[in-house]
Amino acid sequence: MKIATKTSAFFAVTIIGFSAAVRWWNAAPPPLSANQVLALLPQGSSVHSLVRLEMDGRPPSEIAVVARIPSFPGSTEFTAEALLYRYDRLRRHFTTAYRAENPGAVPFSADAARLLAGRDAAVFSGLYDDGALGYRIVGLVRGRAAVLREQRLTGTVHLVEPAVIERRGEAVDALRWNGGSWVPDGTARTIPETPAGMTWRYAVRNGQVLARTNVVHLRRRQPLRVLAAGGGPATVVLPDVRLDVVEAGYRQRVPGTYRIRIVTGFTPPDASYVLTVIVDP
Repeated sequence: MKIATKTSAFFAVTIIGFSAAVRWWNAAPPPLSANQVLALLPQGSSVHSLVRLEMDGRPPSEIAVVARIPSFPGSTEFTAEALLYRYDRLRRHFTTAYRAENPGAVPFSADAARLLAGRDAAVFSGLYDDGALGYRIVGLVRGRAAVLREQRLTGTVHLVEPAVIERRGEAVDALRWNGGSWVPDGTARTIPETPAGMTWRYAVRNGQVLARTNVVHLRRRQPLRVLAAGGGPATVVLPDVRLDVVEAGYRQRVPGTYRIRIVTGFTPPDASYVLTVIVDP
């Protein structure tokens, strides 16, 4: 009887420990902000865009970044680089999983789409001097970041999950990842209209932030630009860490409610003005 009791207790402790380990391993990683990314880059760098991804089917643990990095310390010339940071769940910090020069001479914002059987892929793109568009798709292969497609074309590229559509004049090619290569996608897909960006303006009067509304509704992937109007004291815009930082402002691909804080020198951060951003399905 005592042996049975001890065995039961042992199994109970084992199950509890295993459950705790699973929760620890699958816990959502901490957010990686643009300022934290800058701390990982050479001095003088700047973040052009930052997008969060879910590349392994777990809570978003990858960050795609396009950064302008000095060609050498103190240089006034910059190179646009494509970077992918991945959260190391064992060591509990972000590591560089991929780094290369961004396609094109003029970088576009980093992007992401569910192109790999329900998992995200990072998309880096840019414009060359001759007007051609370059783009690169980076995904995970056996747990490692790998370039899955890289093209230079005169035309446009559209991410229509789970397909990539390349348009060259009248020619349109729709491709889908089958786990090992890109194959023609036989499904008739409509290229969605790109939502126009929205601008939200505010002013500071007598230490108070004033705006026509403190709630905005966005469509998925619709960028929001936050601008101060009419002068006034300096303010700091603190976006929700879950929002993507793109060239045109802030954006989200996932419906939900997000918040952007406007901090002035007259009020503590916890009492700052809050703009509520609702991304509709």
